[in-house]
Amino acid sequence: MATGGVARPQSYELTGPLATGVLEQVTLDIAFLGVDGIDAVAGATAHHEGEASTNRLMAARAAQVVVTADSSKAGRRAFARICPAAEVDILVTDTGIAPAEAARLADAGVKVVTA
Repeated sequence: MATGGVARPQSYELTGPLATGVLEQVTLDIAFLGVDGIDAVAGATAHHEGEASTNRLMAARAAQVVVTADSSKAGRRAFARICPAAEVDILVTDTGIAPAEAARLADAGVKVVTA
């Protein structure tokens, strides 16, 4: 399924009112979100507010939220909030994540999976 909307050339993500209109009408089992930052306090964040808004709506419509981010994004915050860490069920990242950061995310309720 494609939502329609404006394709962002940096991320190929569809955003804007058309995407929002479609996402408001569906339910999702799992939302996989790519993020620019994931932090135990700030939660999942993105550099672009339109991207964050679309991802926020996908997370809200999903039964399970899986964030995918390389370890360099763990413990970092970007400009626009997608959702709090408590709303992220799983973070899939690489083995380079700092153990202290993985522990902070786990304490916030995020299951950290390294691959």
